[in-house]
Amino acid sequence: MRELIETLLMIGTPVGIALFWYDSMKARERAITVCNLTCKNFGAQLLDQTVSLQKIGLRRNPRGRLQFHRSYRFDYSYHGDERHQGSVAMLGPYSELVHIDPPEQQDEGPVEKVAIPTTTITQ
Repeated sequence: MRELIETLLMIGTPVGIALFWYDSMKARERAITVCNLTCKNFGAQLLDQTVSLQKIGLRRNPRGRLQFHRSYRFDYSYHGDERHQGSVAMLGPYSELVHIDPPEQQDEGPVEKVAIPTTTITQ
């Protein structure tokens, strides 16, 4: 019995790690796509064409299932001579929230930050 458990652990652990890595890469690619689209909608440019993982945890989705919740940061620019930071939160394969500052307007007062909630598609 002990040998069976050891064999299952020796096979299951690498398979679990590989599945987690694959899921993380898919979530990162989706986050890059969401950031690209958000930047284009605001007239900004996603710098370095990448996002960086800031935090990962577990959270329940609207159906009550546990999924990985990942927070990413990304850099963007409106005019090419400045650098701003934005963030995107992903719950499983879906984006939950994208945060990006609007472009600064020179003649007006301070501008509020914009948080864009995204809708999740359930099947």
